[in-house]
Amino acid sequence: KNLTMAATERAEHLLILNDACKGLLCRVHCMFRGASPPSLAESKEMSQTLKFIKRSYPKISAQEASQQKGFEVFKAKSAVICQELEDWYLTIRDVISFNAKAQAVLIAFCQQISKLRECNIHLMALFFELLAGYVKLQIAMQIVPHKERNIGAYIIAYENDQGKRDDNLPLVKRYMEEMMGNQDKAYEDRLWMTVTTLRHKCEAMVPIIRDSSKYLWNPIQRWAPATSMEKNRMFSILYDATKIVQPARTERYLELEFLNSFREWLQYALLVCPAALQEAEARSCLNKIISNYLCTPVFRSMTFDIAKTWDKTFWEFKCGHKSQGTKFFLKTHRDLVFKEAYTKANECALNHRSLRKYLQVQLRQYVCLFTEFPGLAAPKFQLVLALLKLSSDEIHWYFQHTRAQPLKAHKIGWIQNLTTDTSIIKLIAACCDLCQLVSKHAPLVKEYFIEYIRDIDAPKCEVQLKKFFDFCGGKIPKTQQDMMMKLLAQARGVNLGSNFQAIKLDFFRMTSWLSSTTSGIPFETAQPVLAVFSELYTHFSNVLRTEQQLVKNAKLGGILWYPDDLKETTKWTLTKPSLFGSSMTLLHILGHVKYDLDLKYCPDEQSYVIKASQKFGQFVLNQICKAVIQNFDNMYRAKYHLAGCGGLRTQIQKVNSITSKKKAGLHNDTLPGTESKYNGKGYFQVQQQAQSLGELLGAIRNTRQCQVFKVIYNTYDWLYEALDNHVYGVMGSFFAMGGDSSGLCRPSEALKRMRALQRTLTFVDQHLAINTSDIWRGNILKHFSNVSAGTIGQDLVVDAKSSAVIQKIGKFYWNLISHEIVGFNPIKMSFESRHVNQRKHKGDVNAEDYTSHAELKALCTIVGPYGVKAIQSVVLSNFTQNIVDMKKIISTNAVYLNQLDFVDVKSWWGNVQRVNEKDEFLQQAIQVGRYLQFVSILKSAQRSVQDDDIPFVSQIVQLVMRRIQSDGKIIPGKQLCNVLTDSGVEDPMYDHGIKTIFQRVFPGTDKQLQTHLPKMFACLFLSAKWRSTRFEPHSEGFNTGVESVITTIQTLVPAICDSEESSMKVLKNFVILSAYALLHMNSKAEAGTREMRDYHIPSMMIFMSKFMETCKGMSMHVLEECLPYTLMRTKIIEIYEKVHQAAHDGS
Repeated sequence: KNLTMAATERAEHLLILNDACKGLLCRVHCMFRGASPPSLAESKEMSQTLKFIKRSYPKISAQEASQQKGFEVFKAKSAVICQELEDWYLTIRDVISFNAKAQAVLIAFCQQISKLRECNIHLMALFFELLAGYVKLQIAMQIVPHKERNIGAYIIAYENDQGKRDDNLPLVKRYMEEMMGNQDKAYEDRLWMTVTTLRHKCEAMVPIIRDSSKYLWNPIQRWAPATSMEKNRMFSILYDATKIVQPARTERYLELEFLNSFREWLQYALLVCPAALQEAEARSCLNKIISNYLCTPVFRSMTFDIAKTWDKTFWEFKCGHKSQGTKFFLKTHRDLVFKEAYTKANECALNHRSLRKYLQVQLRQYVCLFTEFPGLAAPKFQLVLALLKLSSDEIHWYFQHTRAQPLKAHKIGWIQNLTTDTSIIKLIAACCDLCQLVSKHAPLVKEYFIEYIRDIDAPKCEVQLKKFFDFCGGKIPKTQQDMMMKLLAQARGVNLGSNFQAIKLDFFRMTSWLSSTTSGIPFETAQPVLAVFSELYTHFSNVLRTEQQLVKNAKLGGILWYPDDLKETTKWTLTKPSLFGSSMTLLHILGHVKYDLDLKYCPDEQSYVIKASQKFGQFVLNQICKAVIQNFDNMYRAKYHLAGCGGLRTQIQKVNSITSKKKAGLHNDTLPGTESKYNGKGYFQVQQQAQSLGELLGAIRNTRQCQVFKVIYNTYDWLYEALDNHVYGVMGSFFAMGGDSSGLCRPSEALKRMRALQRTLTFVDQHLAINTSDIWRGNILKHFSNVSAGTIGQDLVVDAKSSAVIQKIGKFYWNLISHEIVGFNPIKMSFESRHVNQRKHKGDVNAEDYTSHAELKALCTIVGPYGVKAIQSVVLSNFTQNIVDMKKIISTNAVYLNQLDFVDVKSWWGNVQRVNEKDEFLQQAIQVGRYLQFVSILKSAQRSVQDDDIPFVSQIVQLVMRRIQSDGKIIPGKQLCNVLTDSGVEDPMYDHGIKTIFQRVFPGTDKQLQTHLPKMFACLFLSAKWRSTRFEPHSEGFNTGVESVITTIQTLVPAICDSEESSMKVLKNFVILSAYALLHMNSKAEAGTREMRDYHIPSMMIFMSKFMETCKGMSMHVLEECLPYTLMRTKIIEIYEKVHQAAHDGS
C-alpha cells in the first residue's frame, strides 16, 4: 500500500520507502530462516520431482515435471505447497516492485540534491539508509538458499491448484536472471554478479556519494579508536564543573549517534559506486570502515564476507577515459586501502574490546551521576542517546563477530578467540541500566526541552528566518515560507500534545527543498537555516519521542538472533562471581524484545520470536537457578567444613581475635602463609562464598518478575522450586557415607550438615525474603516422617511405606544391633562392638559410634518425633518375624515342654535334652531384646531433645507420668499411651505398637502358651550359646549379648497376660524353673560330668541376679527360696576374684 501511495515530495518518498525496505528485509529474513518449508523438506517421495524442478530452472514446465517420480504426491500436496510458499513468492514480487521505485527515487534525489552535510544530517541519514537498504535487500536475497527450487515448486503447485500460471512469473524470472544470476554457480560468483548489476543501476549516484564522503571522512577518522573519544573527553563532563549543567552539543553528538550507521551505509554505497573511490577522502573512509569489520552485517543474523568482493573490486574496477586523462585504476590503491586494513584484523578486535571497556566505564559513570542528580539527565540527553547508540552498536558488533575470521586469517597471524569477551554482559547491563534510569526521569527531559525550544530554539530560528527571507527576497515560494513559519509557530507553542508526525513531514519537506538545486538558493545561503531547523527537529524528537528514542538507541533485542552465543554468554556470566550482578540483564532484554524488533511486517516472524524468546527465557532462568544452587551448595559445604573445624562461632571468635591484634610498626593484615592466616581460612572461605551468593541473589531481587510477550516469569517461583528440589537432594544425602551406599554417616555428622544447610537457607531468606521455612519443613517431612506409620498420638503401623532415607536408617540400625559381636552396655546405655578382631568385614562399624546417647540425640534432632516413629516402623518389620519364629519353636516343642519336670532331676535332664532349637530360640529372644533396648535408648535421646527444645511440654509429660506411677488406680488409655511413648517415655508397657505385636502372636487366651513360655526360657541355659557365654565385669554385660533376653522376658510376659497378677505368676514360674535348672546344672558341674564342662555357672547366676534387680514387683527372696544365696554369692565372688587376679598378673 505504501509503495503505490501518491507522493509529491522527495522526502515523503524516502520516508515511505525506508519503512517499506525494513518490512521487506524482515520478510526476506523469514525466507532465510524458513528456506525449506515443511512440505518440501520432510517429503522423501517428492525428492525426484524437486530435483528435476531445480535442475530445469528457469524452464518451468508442469507437463515435464509430471513425468517424474513422486509427482502424484506433489500434485496431491499442491494446495499445501501453495499456502506455505505464497508469502515466499510474494516477497520476491514485492522486492521487484520496491527495486523499481527505490532506484527511481534515489536517482532523482541524487540529481536534484546539491550537497549533504552536517546541517542536513537527518536528510543524509535518510538517503544513505535507503541506498544501503536497497543494496542489502539484493544481497539478502542472494543469501537465501533454494530460491529456484521454491519458485519452480510454487509455480507448478499454483498451476495445479488454480488451473493457470501466475501473471508475475516473467518479472520474477527476469529478476532472478539479472540480479541473482545462475544459481548453480558458486556463492561468490553469484554475489559478484549482484554487485555488478547494482553498479550499473547506481552510476547516477556517484557524484553525491563522492561529495558526501568528503564530509563523512572527518567523523569516521576522528572517532575511529576509543582513545580519540577519551582524548577529546566526549563523554567526560566532570572534568570541568562549569560545563556540567550546560546542554550537550547537538551536532557533535548526532555525529556519534550516526557514526556506526554511516560506516555501514557508506560501505554499501561505495560497493555499488566504486567510482567515488577516485577521491582520496573516500578511499580513506573505506580503509577505516574495512578495518572496523571482520564480517559485514546485512540484516539481523544475516552477514556475509565482503572481503572477497572488495578484493575482486580492487583488482578489476576501472573507470574514466585514457584519452582524456581521467583513466582510474582502483588496483593501484589496493595495498594502501584494502590490504593494509585486512592485515590489522587483530588490532580491529583489540580496538573494539578497548572501546567496550571505555563505554562500560562511561555508562556506569552516568548511572551513578543521574542516580544522585537526575536533573542532569535533561541537558545531557543528546550525550546519553549517543552513548547508548554506540554501546548498542558495539554489543551487536560483538555478537556478529564472535565466530568471524578475517580473510586469509592464517597468513596475517590471526589470534583465535580474540573476539570473545566474557565480560560483554557488563556492557549490556550498564546500557540497560542507563536506559531504564533516564526513562524513569523522562518527564524532566521533556520539560527541559520544551523550555529550551521556546526560549532558545524559537528565537534563534526566528532570527535566521528573518535574515534568510531578507536575503532571498521573493525567490522563496509562498508554500515554503508558510511551512517554515508553521514550524516556527509549533516551536513557540510546543507541548506534549504536539503532532510529531506532522512536524517530521514538514521538516523533511523543507530540508529537501532547501538542499535541492531546483530551489535556486545556493547551499551556503541555506546552510544556517538548515542548521537551526536540524537542531530544532532534534529537540522536537527529544520532547515528543523521548522514550522511543531511548528504546531505539539502546535496543538490544537484535542479539536474540544469536541464540548459541547468547547461551555461551549466559554460562560465562554465571561462572564468574564478578559478573553475578549482571546475571538478570539478559532476562530484562527479553522483556523488551517486542519493542526492540519490528515484528509488524511478518506474522510468522512474530510467532517465531515469541517462541524463541520464551525458550531462551526458560534457559536463562534454568541457568540462573543452577548457578544459585551451585553457589548455595558451595556455601553449604564451606559452612559444614567450618563446623567440622571447631564450629562457626569458635572460628569467628578466633578470626576476630586475630584481626583485632594491632602492634605498633606492623601491618594490621595477616600475612599469607602465617598460622593466623591458616587458622582463619575456613571463615574467610565462608565469607567469600557468602559474598558470591549474595551478589547473585541481589541481582534476582532486582528482577522479581519479567514479562516476555504474554508470559510472565516469576524468578522467585523458579528459584523456590529449584531450591526445594536441591534441598530435598541434600537432605537425602545427610546420612550418606562417601561411596559406600550401604553405610550410614554418624548422626552427629549428619546434624552438622543439617545445621550448615539450615544456616545457608536462612542466608537466602535474608536476601530474597523467600519463605525457606516452608522448604525446610516440607523436605524434613518428606524424608524423615511417615504419616502412614502413625502420627503423634496414633498407633504405630508396622511395614508402613517410608522414605528411602528412613528405610536406610532403620535397616542400618537393625543390622547393626543384630550382629553377634554387638552387645548392650548397661553402664554406657548404648550398644558397643566387642572383640574388634572378630569383625568379619573391613567395613564393619563400631556400634557405639551410632548408638551412644549423643549420637541418638543428634538423630532425634534431625528426624523428630515423626521420624522416630517411622524408624520404629521399619525396624518392627524385622522384629515381628523374630516373635513369630519364637512362637513356632514353642509350638514345635509343646509335647516335650509338657513332659518337662524341673523338680525331678533324673526326668528333667532327659526331657530338657529333647527340647529342640534352644539356640535358635535364644537367638530370636536376643534379637527381640536388642530391639527393645534400642527403642529404650532412642526414646531417652528423644526425651532429651524435647527437654532442650520444648521444655514446657516435656515437663507436662513428666508430671503425667509421676501421677500415673504414684496412683495405681489410674490406667492410661490407648491414646494417652501413644502420646507418652511418642514423647519419649521408655517404658515398653506404654508402647502399644510392641504390645499389639506380642498379643497378636501370643494371644492372652492361650493359657497353655503361658505355661510353656517360662519353661522354654528356663531351658535356654542348656543351649550351645551359653557354653561360650561369659560375664564381663568391665562392661556389666555378657560376651554373647544374652543380657538382652532379660528385657525380652520382662516385656513379653506382661504384654501377653491379661492382668498384672497373671504376668507376675508367669515371671515367678520362670524364676523358680530357672533356679531349679541352675541347681541341677551346678550339681552336675561339681560332680565333674562331661556335659557341664564348658558351661559357666557363675555367669548364669549373675544373669538371674540381674533379672531380679530389673524385674518390677518381684523381690530377691523369690530366687533365694530355690537358689541359696550363699551359692550365688560364692559364684559371683569367683568371677570378680579371677578378674582381680588377671589384672594383678598383667601389672
